[in-house]
Amino acid sequence: MAAREGTDRPVRKRRPQERAEVTRRKLIEVALREFSERGFDAVTVRDIEVAAGVQRNLLSYHFGNKEEMWKAAAAHVFTTLQDFQEQRQDLMRELSPHERLAYTIRSYVRFSANHPELNRLMIQEGKRDSWRMRWLVDEFLGPAMEGLREVVEADTRIDDAQFVHWYYVFVSGAMMFSMAPEAALLFDVDVTDDAIVDRHAQTMANLLLNEFPR
Repeated sequence: MAAREGTDRPVRKRRPQERAEVTRRKLIEVALREFSERGFDAVTVRDIEVAAGVQRNLLSYHFGNKEEMWKAAAAHVFTTLQDFQEQRQDLMRELSPHERLAYTIRSYVRFSANHPELNRLMIQEGKRDSWRMRWLVDEFLGPAMEGLREVVEADTRIDDAQFVHWYYVFVSGAMMFSMAPEAALLFDVDVTDDAIVDRHAQTMANLLLNEFPR
């Protein structure tokens, strides 16, 4: 029956491929949240399916098993970070080495504010030497660290021994956004507020740039 003239319009039905992609994306988003907040061992396949509101066995259909689901979720947040960085490459080329490093620090802080699950996932996985940690190092962390090292070397004379400490101060810039309830209780601040994010980004840039020789 044709839709009546006015407010009633035919509802567009999603094609099977489109529905499958929506389901897959929902599972990835939910799995990332669950794994980053609770840890791999504490989360079951059924936990993810229930939280995503999908039928039983759909996770296995799309991803095979929990291990592959975890890889897809972890890869999602890291490739999102890579895309975020690549979108800024043209601007980065126009900056001096010092400006490029400062911009890298501030951009990482702002990304972390919008994606606190990245730091939460690393808190979960960085505590032990597991197949997941080794996979992260091989696939994402190792290459990202080397790329960051090049940006740091272009502006500073930090040696390898110093860079270890510099690196962990750098990644700690994400910590506040993973601990929003604590920040609210201790300091009465909303870590999602743009002014707070900008202030934190600039503070991290000052800390990481002002104490090292050039």
